[in-house]
Amino acid sequence: MHLLVTGINFKTADVSIREKLHFANEIIPEALQRLNSYKSLEGSVILSTCNRVEIYNSVENVEDACKNVSEFLSKFHNIPLDSLQPVLYQKNCQDAVIHLFKVTSSLDSMVLGEYQIQGQVRDAYFQAQKNNATNGLLNKVFQTAIQIGKKVRSETKIGDGSVSVATLAVDVIKQIFEDKNGLNILMLGAGKMSNLTASYLQEQFRECNITFANRSGASKIAEKLHAKTIEYSQRFAAIPENDVIIASTSAPNYIICRQEISMMEESLKNKTRIFIDLSIPRNIDPEINKIENCFVYSIDDINKMIDSNLDKRNMEVTKAEKIIQEISEDYFEWYSKQFIMPIMADIKKGLVVLKRSTLDLYEPFTKKLDTEQNEELGKLMDSYSNRIIRVIMSNLRKASTREEMISITKTLKDSFTIDIPEKDE
Repeated sequence: MHLLVTGINFKTADVSIREKLHFANEIIPEALQRLNSYKSLEGSVILSTCNRVEIYNSVENVEDACKNVSEFLSKFHNIPLDSLQPVLYQKNCQDAVIHLFKVTSSLDSMVLGEYQIQGQVRDAYFQAQKNNATNGLLNKVFQTAIQIGKKVRSETKIGDGSVSVATLAVDVIKQIFEDKNGLNILMLGAGKMSNLTASYLQEQFRECNITFANRSGASKIAEKLHAKTIEYSQRFAAIPENDVIIASTSAPNYIICRQEISMMEESLKNKTRIFIDLSIPRNIDPEINKIENCFVYSIDDINKMIDSNLDKRNMEVTKAEKIIQEISEDYFEWYSKQFIMPIMADIKKGLVVLKRSTLDLYEPFTKKLDTEQNEELGKLMDSYSNRIIRVIMSNLRKASTREEMISITKTLKDSFTIDIPEKDE
């Protein structure tokens, strides 16, 4: 079994493409079931965040699996394969493993050191487990990735400053408004991202007025933050009285459109309105940018405004990579054994067959031996077989790389055949 990852991220595709491949939580069980219906895929984990969509698979035939996962993405999201290929990346074996470890450690994040990705990887793995979509290889590699993520966060300063999408969104507001006192902010959605953003807003703007508009679940958060709540259906009426509108919901489409904002254009004159969209798929129509005094920031726009203090974190990358290397050694040793030990067991079975056929060949001689002598002869041959296995294992460990070790073992598997000798007539 090998690990395969297929995906897109902020490096290969902008938000307009990523949102088309996004997997909402409620559709992941169906997606996992469809993925595992492919014979080439032994197990699957789907990681879908605002900055990446990645599918991790346990596979035997990498070439077939690569084709099947690409085909699945195209069919599931109804996107032509030709338009997907330029933005998709696929990594397998050791490259895929190291990629996952870097993702979980936030070394592959747009915001270096952001803390949400570790939880997102853990949740993706647990959801796949809950849907019986994982196997031994995926369990081991994801458990190792989570272990690495925790160790990197606790033993390096890569996460110092708690920079995240939420904090960067608030930094954008700080840059735009000279007078930060008494800002009115409308929050659309009451999930984890909205909670984080609202909490950070209150830390930075002591006198801001926050209002939550949500179908359900906002009252507890609003009470905790001393904020107001309104019915979701009242969100449009509340826009003229708010300076900033922040959307972070699981809605599959725009919940604020240009047409609706155009209808209230007269009431929006002479005052800047900032629309910040932290959702994937996007919730705010980017066409609103064309309306006077209205400015829309997508999650990609927010991420590009990374503060220069992140340069300090780059010094911690070397420490993080060292941790990844150390724990990777244990994982790859485990992985090598999973590949090698079954082959050694097969070779040992072959040696048992060879032992029996040899004893049969020399039956005229063994008949002259008593029971105890025959038992000793059998033990002698078993000891000889075990020594052969130990010599092979010892020599395999001298291989310069794991890839070389696995290649040699595979050659042994393909070439070790037992020819049963015939008795002389």
